[in-house]
Amino acid sequence: MAVPTDYIFTSGTTTKAGIYQLIIDKLIAAGWADISSLASSDYVVLQSTGNTGDKNLLLNLRATNSSDTNSVVSTDYCVMSYRLQDTYTAGSSGVAGTFGRSSLAWTNLYLVPVSATTTTLAAATPITYHVYADASKIILLLEYPSASGYSPTLIYMGEPDTTYVTESYNRGCLVGVTNNGTTAASVMICNTSDDQASVTAPYAIATSALLPSYNPNGSGKYAISEIYYGSTTESIRGKLDGVLCAYNSKLVTGDTVTIGTYTYYVAVCASVNVVSFPSLALLIRTA
Repeated sequence: MAVPTDYIFTSGTTTKAGIYQLIIDKLIAAGWADISSLASSDYVVLQSTGNTGDKNLLLNLRATNSSDTNSVVSTDYCVMSYRLQDTYTAGSSGVAGTFGRSSLAWTNLYLVPVSATTTTLAAATPITYHVYADASKIILLLEYPSASGYSPTLIYMGEPDTTYVTESYNRGCLVGVTNNGTTAASVMICNTSDDQASVTAPYAIATSALLPSYNPNGSGKYAISEIYYGSTTESIRGKLDGVLCAYNSKLVTGDTVTIGTYTYYVAVCASVNVVSFPSLALLIRTA
C-alpha cells in the first residue's frame, strides 16, 4: 500500500449523533476492519496493517464515555471514549476477545468542546466536518452552528506516516485533540519505539512547532509550521502529517492560506482544558 504524499480533506455534514459512526465508516472505507468478536464487551476494535502494510494498528472505540454511560449516538451527551490497546485477539463469534492490556482504562474523547461530561448538545444538531482518512489514521475537523457558540474541534487518531524511529505493531498509534486532552501540548501514544522496552499503558508525548511570537510580519506574511512529537528521553519520534499550525494571531476560522499551489483551510479551534497541539490555529489542505 502506497504511503500518502498528499493529505487532502473532504467536507460534508452530519449530526452530533452521527459523528461516532462517521469516524468508524471513514476508517473502514479507508481499509480498516472491525474485528471485534463481541461488541457488548469489546466494543468496536478497528484494525489495519497501515499504509506500509506491515503494522497491526488498533483503535478500540465506544460511543459512551469512560464510565460507559451516556451514548453520543442515542443521547444529547458529547463524550465517547477510546483505548490504545497494544494487541487484540478476537474470540469465536459471540465470544469476547483478549486484549493485551486487559485492565486499561478508557479515555474520554469529546466530540464537542464542552468543559464537562454532563454538558449536552442536541443529538440532531447539524455539524459540518472536514475529514481525511487512510489505512493509518483519521483526522477530523468538526464545526458547529454559530448559535452554539462553540469553536471548532480537531481530532487526530492513528499512526502518522512520517516517523523517525522503528515502530512495529501498534506502538506508534496516537491520539491528539484540541479540547479536553490528557496532558498539555501532548498527544497520547500507544507505546515506546522498537528500540526501547515496552510500557504497560499509553503515555503523553510532547508536540512542538516552529512558531513566531506574532503573526503576520510587517509584510503580511504568516509563518506556518509542521507539528512534531517527541520527548526528552526519546527525542523526536515523528510528525503529525496532514495538519499544520500557525501562531494564533489575526486568523479566523474559514480563512484560506495558499502555500505554493496548495490551498489550506484555517480552523481556530476551541480551547477547553487541555490541548494536544502547540497552537489552536490549525490548517488542513482542501485543494
